[in-house]
Amino acid sequence: MFFKILFALVVALEFVTVPLFLKYSWPDKTFKSLGYKMLSATLFLIAGLLAMKISSNSTPYVSLVMWGLFFGWLGDLFLGYPTKKIVIFGLGLFAFLGGHIFYIAAFQKAIYVRYPQAPAFAWYEILCVLALVGLVVLYALKKKIEIKNIMAVPVVMYAVTISLMLVKAFRFCFGEWLYGMHDHIAALFITVALGAVLFVLSDGSLGILLFAGQEKNRPLKFFNIGTYFAAQILLASSIFIIYTPVLPT
Repeated sequence: MFFKILFALVVALEFVTVPLFLKYSWPDKTFKSLGYKMLSATLFLIAGLLAMKISSNSTPYVSLVMWGLFFGWLGDLFLGYPTKKIVIFGLGLFAFLGGHIFYIAAFQKAIYVRYPQAPAFAWYEILCVLALVGLVVLYALKKKIEIKNIMAVPVVMYAVTISLMLVKAFRFCFGEWLYGMHDHIAALFITVALGAVLFVLSDGSLGILLFAGQEKNRPLKFFNIGTYFAAQILLASSIFIIYTPVLPT
């Protein structure tokens, strides 16, 4: 019971630290805002550890999710640092890219445990990823968003990766729903599918903030940060309900 109360307290504290981060990061990032951002990021890391403790879940899925949370923590450190140096931004981008790769691996691990004969990349997954990236490109062209040459390749890589993360999350959730494989299907969709959707919305709004001349759009900034921390908490909470034991060889 103690750890469950502690988990609830950690989640509740996010509603305090995130607004404080937003307050002190406007109109420009400061070291004070960095402190509150890293406190908020540390809270979702703790939430993952507590979920692992409460559920006694130490399967490969959990390890991959925890690495995803950790790389998100690193990304927050770099992107929250009060500087405009492109190198720091690039480090933050690649940290989040690594986090998404770990989330993809976690969802793929869950799919493999449930459906060992399923292909790693189904044809419809590839089509969905291409469609999502195509929509991003069309939106960028319509809004005349310009990305510096040095950032073009990393941004495209990021768009492909976040799209694949979303598709993998939905593939797993819908597979569990269609075949009646999960006892807590609503919780699964909330933590995994909704978590992935919120992450995509957060990254999409960040792209608009950075590359579409919306740096001073305060409501969009609030939306970007709110969806991001909600996504991390939901994905950390998926540890409660997803078990992926090592399969016998």
